[in-house]
Amino acid sequence: MTSIEDSKQDAGAQPVLAEIVPLSQAARRWQTVESWLSRLSDGLNPILVKEARQALRSRQFTITFFLMLAAGWTWSILGLSMLGPSAYYNATGPTMFYVYYVILAAPLIVVIPYTAYSSLAGERQDRTYELVSITGLEASGILFGKLCSIGMQMLIYLSALLPCLAFTYLLRGLDIFTVLLVVFYTCLLAIGLALGGLLLATLSPPRQRYVIVGVIFAVSLFYVFGLVVRLLGAMVAQGIRLDDPEFWSVNLSLAILYANLAAVIFLCARAQLMSPSQNRSSAIRVALTIGHLSAIGWFAWAVLRLDDDFVYGMLYLGTIIWFLCGLVMVGESDQLSSRVRRGLPRSTVGRALFGWYMPGSGTGYTFVLWHMLVLCIVAPLMTSALVGELAQALSTTVRNVGNYNAPDRVFEACLVATSYLAIYLGLTRLILMAVRRYDEVRLSVRFLTGVLLVMFLGGGPWVLQIANPQTRNLNYTLLQATNPIWTLSEYCIYNGPPAGTGEVLVIVLPLAGALVWGLNLPSIAGQLNARRAAMPERVVEEDRALATAALRPVGPASPWSDEAT
Repeated sequence: MTSIEDSKQDAGAQPVLAEIVPLSQAARRWQTVESWLSRLSDGLNPILVKEARQALRSRQFTITFFLMLAAGWTWSILGLSMLGPSAYYNATGPTMFYVYYVILAAPLIVVIPYTAYSSLAGERQDRTYELVSITGLEASGILFGKLCSIGMQMLIYLSALLPCLAFTYLLRGLDIFTVLLVVFYTCLLAIGLALGGLLLATLSPPRQRYVIVGVIFAVSLFYVFGLVVRLLGAMVAQGIRLDDPEFWSVNLSLAILYANLAAVIFLCARAQLMSPSQNRSSAIRVALTIGHLSAIGWFAWAVLRLDDDFVYGMLYLGTIIWFLCGLVMVGESDQLSSRVRRGLPRSTVGRALFGWYMPGSGTGYTFVLWHMLVLCIVAPLMTSALVGELAQALSTTVRNVGNYNAPDRVFEACLVATSYLAIYLGLTRLILMAVRRYDEVRLSVRFLTGVLLVMFLGGGPWVLQIANPQTRNLNYTLLQATNPIWTLSEYCIYNGPPAGTGEVLVIVLPLAGALVWGLNLPSIAGQLNARRAAMPERVVEEDRALATAALRPVGPASPWSDEAT
């Protein structure tokens, strides 16, 4: 028998031997784990795999990781040698922990967010993002993959210094919950800053402006790093009282605020990556509504438990935030694509309730005013006598409801704030509608138009009053009726406007706001009456074909099997 025949006979005997000799129990378990890991790896986000390979092979990650290890090793030896025998008797844990934390916070707060920004911005500048966008991945999948890559890098950095941080617990003066909370806060901050970097990268400016934005973002990260190091250093020195109920209440409110803000930033970055023919506004507006309602709830809790002056803080901050959001919404195009029109509400009731969440400048303008009107209803209730009695029952402090925080004064302040938004956002929308006839309205143009309008109409009377020697030393006058900053400061910070001016403001400003809203009403009504577009037959047939193809077997499970998947 030749050697070729022997080899053939051995090859044919291998499957027989594999069938005769059973696998051990450990081998079968390991084979099950391997198959589970294979299915898990196939389901991972492709962007996560790509970013992980690029990040772990990059020179920046290698240098940062080894510098962090070298700094932690150096401080471990130097710190213990400086402490000497006192490390066995004194509470030296906070001192060692603070330096370890600075070493860990530098890559988490500075390096990781800037890496996220430069990764997406570089792809958009090099035109490689278009190659990713034509695949089956959606914009949310691309952003989620980059965030998962950021989380993986954070875990690697944490794995290097967590033993050192745990070692500080053995040196007395520091509890393990403080260590875990500080690290957890830092990780959340790093993810939030990375989301901000991704949002900046999605704006896709020219290359020169991309470098300028990158430098500004890097400087901002270093500033946040210094601020956080000082703040958490003081927190560690003073200690965290975990038995204080107010501590957990404040943390819960900050967690909800963080979740709402992160969702809005993520959806804004997703909208920038989506096609103009897609609906890029509805998800953001839903997130804004949820954030608005949660903020009202937490301010109501602050009014009940602490002080009713928080209602004015809610009004002041709410007016600023809704003005900035409104500047983005009133600059949207009123021309809806066929793809967006397929998702419009069908019935009249549906358009009346949910039409404000659809894209468009008119719906966005009314969307902001509806939320401010909700604030006008809820804010006076927070300072009512019934709520005051409830607050005294829940709080140990005495809650005084005087003329300053009376419900009618709060309602006047809310009405004035809503009127200012109706005036300035409505005028900005009319200007942007005229500009859109000749050129595209970019995001910078929207903000520039709104800010210049406030500076011209609001700052002009202030300049006139300062320039006139007879009125220079006067306080607030009716000349400043178009100045929203000074007027709202009189309502929210001081004891209301001077006598005789408040009665005029609550009449003139709502009338002016109604007039501007009336000028925008025809276009708003036309946009709200837009009908739902029918699905084309070609698209229906393609969707039906794709659904049918997804149910068919695509081939054998493996090259060695005849069974279809």
